[in-house]
Amino acid sequence: MISIQLLGQALVAVAVLVGAAFALSLTILAAAFVTKRGQASPAGIRPDLPPHGGTGRDLPAQPQPGTDHARELVLR
Repeated sequence: MISIQLLGQALVAVAVLVGAAFALSLTILAAAFVTKRGQASPAGIRPDLPPHGGTGRDLPAQPQPGTDHARELVLR
């Protein structure tokens, strides 16, 4: 039979693990919030420079429609 003392110790161990996981998740959320708020400008200290790294890419300009309407799209 399981003793009450062993059961109590197991419950305390589970509670400590749950508390540690909760504290870790709060720390990660707080770090993400602080780093997003702390960014003054995308270029950092010198706003005349473009930002470095990241996921933004220099995409080509979107094609503008012609004004002469000489071409038509033919679907076959």
